[in-house]
Amino acid sequence: MIGSPVDEIKNRLDIVEVIGSYIRLQKAGRNYKALCPFHSEKTPSFVVSPEKQMWHCFGCGKGGSIFDFVMEIEGVEFGDALRMLARRAGVELKKVDPKLKTERSRLYEICYLANQFFIKQLAASQAGKKIQRYLAGRGLKPAAIKDWQLGYAPNQWRALLDFLKNQGYPDEEIAKAGLVVKKEKKNEYYDRFRDRIIFPIHDLNGLVIGFTGRENPEQPDSRMGKYINTPNTLIYDKSQVIYGLDKAKLALRENNLCILVEGQMDVLMAHQAGSRNVVASSGTALTEKQLRIIKRYTENLATAFDMDLAGQTATKRGIDLALQFGFNTKVISLPKEQDPADCLRKNPSLWSQAIAQASGLIEFYLESTFSKYDEQTAEGKKEISKILLPVIKKISNKVEQAHWLQELARRLKIQEKNLVEEMGKIKNFSAGGRDENFAETPLRKKIANLEDYTLGLILTNLRKMKRFKREPAYLFTDPELAEIFKNLKKNRTKKVKLEDFQKGLSVELANRLNELIFKAEAQKSLLDKFEPTKEIRFCFSQLRNRYWRGKLDQLSLSIRQAEEKQDKDLLKKLTEEFNKITRQINYG
Repeated sequence: MIGSPVDEIKNRLDIVEVIGSYIRLQKAGRNYKALCPFHSEKTPSFVVSPEKQMWHCFGCGKGGSIFDFVMEIEGVEFGDALRMLARRAGVELKKVDPKLKTERSRLYEICYLANQFFIKQLAASQAGKKIQRYLAGRGLKPAAIKDWQLGYAPNQWRALLDFLKNQGYPDEEIAKAGLVVKKEKKNEYYDRFRDRIIFPIHDLNGLVIGFTGRENPEQPDSRMGKYINTPNTLIYDKSQVIYGLDKAKLALRENNLCILVEGQMDVLMAHQAGSRNVVASSGTALTEKQLRIIKRYTENLATAFDMDLAGQTATKRGIDLALQFGFNTKVISLPKEQDPADCLRKNPSLWSQAIAQASGLIEFYLESTFSKYDEQTAEGKKEISKILLPVIKKISNKVEQAHWLQELARRLKIQEKNLVEEMGKIKNFSAGGRDENFAETPLRKKIANLEDYTLGLILTNLRKMKRFKREPAYLFTDPELAEIFKNLKKNRTKKVKLEDFQKGLSVELANRLNELIFKAEAQKSLLDKFEPTKEIRFCFSQLRNRYWRGKLDQLSLSIRQAEEKQDKDLLKKLTEEFNKITRQINYG
């Protein structure tokens, strides 16, 4: 009997290999651990089990199968995750009725067809051939143009719209893909991209999700911007798209460095010259989502664009975020008035030299700021510290932070304690919007469900069960967990075998039990020291406290009601019970 496509994909793919293609995994006993890609953290809370083919994060509580991971990290529905993993596993899926295709699938199709239309226009039209000559003049070779699927949008109002309508897509659906614009006060549409060089934007799997259109250099239109981008759609979110990452992701991991440039031409010229670990921010501020994606591959970031710290630029905000995320950030300095594309066209060896000589971010900012102000004057010292202290405060590593404070104090010739005092006045919020000075809670307090963790610990340390048989099952508010614990308590033998215990459970309970065991084992792999008896005892004390606090809440409500009714006898009885429970609770 042939299993379902889901089972076949799970059998063919290894969860460690799939997740490892997105984030860097580190061996931890029988499992693997990593920094979670779904929330900001400094110590690993994300665990993958090759045995159980499951993953779980103890920081944000997310977890599940290989499908859950792809859905979460790609931001797609189950159907899209199924298709992605099926392609990877070489599993053929049955054809789906076009009427039943998801809206996302149809948008992918529209973008694919639009891309083919633009490619043909660049290759075959007279205007397209002029654009080819321009691109060649910029140093781009035909192989790069083909590899990056560059195209041309003709100087017509409805060329793409008519093409896509002939393929069976209605105006409204084409508009949802961001390719056409609706006329004001009329139910008519026209092409968003006209007489422009087209750079398709791909997702991590190489699927076209949007476009950037650069104006025709021979016929610039002052009424429109030099660049026009696809607006946010169901499949394209500019805050988390990094141009070129689909081609650069392996090189980022191999080189352990991400080189960030501003424009698409910079990326194309760099890749053409062999620098395949280059991606672009496409002229926008770096976002938290983009940095989290980059950090899946490397913690080393080098920027090759304008880094004017004194100005309140989008670049500065992005670099601030990079510091908070713990990136080792460097600055690639190029000759004045040269962007990476110009540098690579005129002198490719200079580009390699500039990368090798990239300076540390703080060092770069230090030199840049001191060159603009006179550190000998009080006003100059004030301006320099005003610019540099907020940046130094965002350095997540306290040793590195202390080093730069000492260096700044030395160069300003003032006492370090004065800089520390001034830095303390600066409000510094983390990438997640929380005050960075807020202390991290112990890992076990991050666990989403204490009941799951407690029972998981017992199941992975069954020999310890005899010490906890007196604990009441009502401490577990989840009926399934309470039932499992009751079954454990009933066991009369000295040695409890997990396999024998599982036989007496329903399929649903057995699956739940398997998940609990994984979470407990994963938790163990994250801790340097682990004492199961001590940990289980702690968990039960927390469960008891939670139970009795719940009772206190109920009694508090009853006491208020007794006071309102002026029932003195009942009030006395309830108060005595309240005080008795209060004495029982272990507040430690």
